[in-house]
Amino acid sequence: MEPSELEAQKEKNSNLSIALIFVNLILLVIFAFSGGEDENGVGLCVLGIGLIFLLGCYAFSYHGKGYRLGKWLFGIALVIGIISFGFLWYVWQLGKGFNH
Repeated sequence: MEPSELEAQKEKNSNLSIALIFVNLILLVIFAFSGGEDENGVGLCVLGIGLIFLLGCYAFSYHGKGYRLGKWLFGIALVIGIISFGFLWYVWQLGKGFNH
């Protein structure tokens, strides 16, 4: 294969991967909010972890300057996920203090 054909195939695969990520995110949203009122917190956790996982798979699958946006999105999602987890852990520990 010539380099131009290889780049075209890589671009096609990248676009297909992005489309599959969006389809999986839509399925995760449907799954996250199908449990009812009581399970919305769990669904949001599943949605967040799924988003981080899918973006991480994309970011580390494709290498090169053209795929830098995927790595930035993964980094931003990871930082937001860690901050959210830390905040939820803090609130949970604070709730245990007011238990008695």
